[in-house]
Amino acid sequence: MEIKHYLTLCTLLTIYATAHAGGIDTVQAKIDVQFLGNQAAFRADLPELNGIPGGRQPFYTYLWDFGDGHFSTDEAPKHQYAKPGDYEVTLYTVNNYDNGPRPKRPTRKINVDSTKVAPKPMASTAEQNFFNTDGTFKLSKNANALPGQDMVVIVGINTTEKGKIFLLTNEKIFGPEGFAYAGQTTYNDEVVTPSTDPKSLESLWAAVPSVTVTQSGSPDYGIREELDFKGSEAIDYFAELYGSYKTVTSYEVTGRNSAQFSLINLDITPEMLADTNATVTITGVFIPEKGPARVHRLDVPIVTSHDPNKMSLKQSRLSYRLLSKRKELTYKVQFQNDGEGDAKNIRLEIKLPEILDPATFKLLNLYPQCDSCTTAEQTACYQYSIQGADTLVFHFKDIALPGSKAADVHDKDSTQGFIRFTVRPKKKLPNQSFKGHTDIYFDKNEPIVTNFATGRFRKGFSPIVFAGYHHFLQKPEQTHKDETVKNGPLLGLGLAPIAPYRKLYWQVEVYANAYRTSESATVYDHGVIELPDPGTDRIQKYEYERYDAHQLARFIQLRIVPLHIRYNVNSWLSAGLGALAETTINTRYSEARTYHLLTANGEMATPLSQSDERLAMGRLHVQPFADVNFGRTYLGPVVGLRYVYGGNQGKLGHVYAAWRF
Repeated sequence: MEIKHYLTLCTLLTIYATAHAGGIDTVQAKIDVQFLGNQAAFRADLPELNGIPGGRQPFYTYLWDFGDGHFSTDEAPKHQYAKPGDYEVTLYTVNNYDNGPRPKRPTRKINVDSTKVAPKPMASTAEQNFFNTDGTFKLSKNANALPGQDMVVIVGINTTEKGKIFLLTNEKIFGPEGFAYAGQTTYNDEVVTPSTDPKSLESLWAAVPSVTVTQSGSPDYGIREELDFKGSEAIDYFAELYGSYKTVTSYEVTGRNSAQFSLINLDITPEMLADTNATVTITGVFIPEKGPARVHRLDVPIVTSHDPNKMSLKQSRLSYRLLSKRKELTYKVQFQNDGEGDAKNIRLEIKLPEILDPATFKLLNLYPQCDSCTTAEQTACYQYSIQGADTLVFHFKDIALPGSKAADVHDKDSTQGFIRFTVRPKKKLPNQSFKGHTDIYFDKNEPIVTNFATGRFRKGFSPIVFAGYHHFLQKPEQTHKDETVKNGPLLGLGLAPIAPYRKLYWQVEVYANAYRTSESATVYDHGVIELPDPGTDRIQKYEYERYDAHQLARFIQLRIVPLHIRYNVNSWLSAGLGALAETTINTRYSEARTYHLLTANGEMATPLSQSDERLAMGRLHVQPFADVNFGRTYLGPVVGLRYVYGGNQGKLGHVYAAWRF
């Protein structure tokens, strides 16, 4: 019985841990509503937050879908409905700094009769501030991407033009599909198409004269780019944009209302956990029936918990071969003032990975927007410096970042800040994961330590090309009749893990070289040969005194190295031990004989010729070896010396040059 109870307890603990780790909605929540005249006042009944011991004070953020195409991010919003009817209100919450499970998504059906209708709906503060980036088109989100949970993308369009909106998700530069389309609100007669073949859109793209491109990531980046198209440039631009994504979802907008919002639900698959602390981009495209198009890029960090203070890397799984060519890495450090008053001085002490060079820091954009400090007395500005070999200190000086708990703050984005920057790797770049984090200081408070933004290199292989010369230091004691041993050149190919950072690693190789032999000789050997008698079925015997033999042979010599363990002493010296299997394939062997025949009285008759061709394969020999390489042991050229011990098959020395790609 004790074992049964023990197993039951383990099962319950496993279920709880899985639900907690996977972000499953397990806690009940509900919506309360009360009509005050023609205003509906909403309030959420949510469970208490469980703060992380020693962490920040937890809090909820809210996204209310009122069921009529309007939304709010207030904690307890009020809303007016313009038409009577039945509406389903949905609340999306995010528990920040919380150690407990995420509340279930509550819904509430309400009836609005004619006595509760207002002349026009009330636009929330979030709606009024929505189009600050671009007055026409924008994307926003209610949460960052936590694998196993979901998120809402708010798509807003502010125009009376008809057209199509496309949502591009799942960038191809990342691995498995991380976002799964899970439906959307359709309050303005939108016609939703789950997927669209980009090839069928070329006629739509061709009519686009120009495009305005903006970008944000809570808050806005302040990026705005105008592109004019000529000829087929529009088709090329959109084909490249769509081609960088795996998933395309589209819907039509009627243009009946000047401002239209659609809330699109995306499930975040557990597979996205592999890219934790990376930043993915969701792109929205609005193409009207005529006129300029709009593109908005929304950066979404992949996280393991809902913490507004974080450091992220644009792409966490990288190609070592590309990065080794001095490519830039894009980082983002974001923070939020969760107090009641303004934060005046914010200092970011960014601990970069050792492989990166702080001196290559280049600021892309920041919030709060301010200028660089040019004098010590200047206020409302930023300055940065490098401390030590790997620390970058970025200081927002004498600014005013409002607190999220202030009574007069309705736009949560205004309480958040960020810097986006690029940095380049150093010359010496080991093929291993690298981590960075940031200590965030708000005024004189203790620092907030962010997550570790980890970059990893994808597993890959390095092809190797060999060219060299092999020489017998000691000839074989005996050679099979179909084998020939020769000194000569060798060419080969190899394969190994790309730039292995571990000291020991495997490598396979294969070599091949071709050669031919030709020999002629006169053999004095009195004998008899049997040949068919022309015109009859009989066999005629001929006596001969001697014959002239001419032998022609072509060989391919194969050396396969199935087992090879290498050790990198440093980036310029390596050694290896292994075994190779060697054989010789006789691709052509022909022997032509001309017999000098004797007649009955012993005189010479007319010579008779005979040919014979056959193929043969030599024996397989396994031989251990040791070698040493000098040069670029990770990528690039090396020269090497190899000693092969073959026992009675001889001893060889190889001198070769190789290039690791």
